[in-house]
Amino acid sequence: MNLKRKQVMAASLFLIPAAAIFLLFFYVPFLQSIYYSFTDWNGIGKPNFIGWDNYMHIWKDPHMTEGLVNSLKMAAFGLLVQNSLALLVAILLNRQFRTRAFIRTAFYLPVIISLVVASVIWGQMLQYDGFINAVLNQIGLEAITEDWLGNVRTSFPAIILLTQWQAIGYCAIIYLAGLQAIPKDMYEAAEIEGARGWSLFRYITLPMLMPAVSIVLFLTVVGALKLFDLPYILTNGGPGTSSYTLFLAVYNAAFKDNNYGYATAGGIVMAVFIVIVSILQLTATRRREVEL
Repeated sequence: MNLKRKQVMAASLFLIPAAAIFLLFFYVPFLQSIYYSFTDWNGIGKPNFIGWDNYMHIWKDPHMTEGLVNSLKMAAFGLLVQNSLALLVAILLNRQFRTRAFIRTAFYLPVIISLVVASVIWGQMLQYDGFINAVLNQIGLEAITEDWLGNVRTSFPAIILLTQWQAIGYCAIIYLAGLQAIPKDMYEAAEIEGARGWSLFRYITLPMLMPAVSIVLFLTVVGALKLFDLPYILTNGGPGTSSYTLFLAVYNAAFKDNNYGYATAGGIVMAVFIVIVSILQLTATRRREVEL
């Protein structure tokens, strides 16, 4: 037995325990989930095979369809608004000024706060007699006071805005790291050639920043499509289905309605949808990446 074969065998022996655990706790449950998605399993009794009924019902269920629409709205808002604001914040924080370290910390601080704790605090503030309306009353804007989480028109927009409280700082840090990785020599060479302002951003900053853009857009899309914490704690999808998300609809189908087969089908549809959207997004952005 030669040395290379011994090394391969030794490496395999070390990998077998980890591979067995991964197989047991990932692939086996995943394959079981595919089977359960074709049944009417309630989580306790024997599952009965019902074919494609669960998947057909998903598109007729207002909770699932409204949840999907809201999740897509969240993703679109993240791509257009959150991404742009995070990039702007990163560019500003990359400049030299006296309180830069403090401002950077202030923007990132919400990221380390538990989303559950933040949800409870914001829920109290957004009540009709909460802090937000109290401030509006004090400054003479009582006409626009609202039960922000109890109104069909404002519940989901309020949740979208609350996600930005954490997401913008998190994405800005990633962009900031990308900006600091761009060699200053490239800017100096471009300035010698007469490039200024928008030209520097368009032809140097943005192309060199595309790896960070790919990461941020991927995290934004996936995070939006699997959003659960905020709507569950603040509104539980209400009023009606106005603030449902796809993940929340799957959760309620399983643990509220005890329809685990149907919930599993919804979860698989959600997973497939996330994979497709992520592949399209990564394909579109990685083509524009430039190696440093």
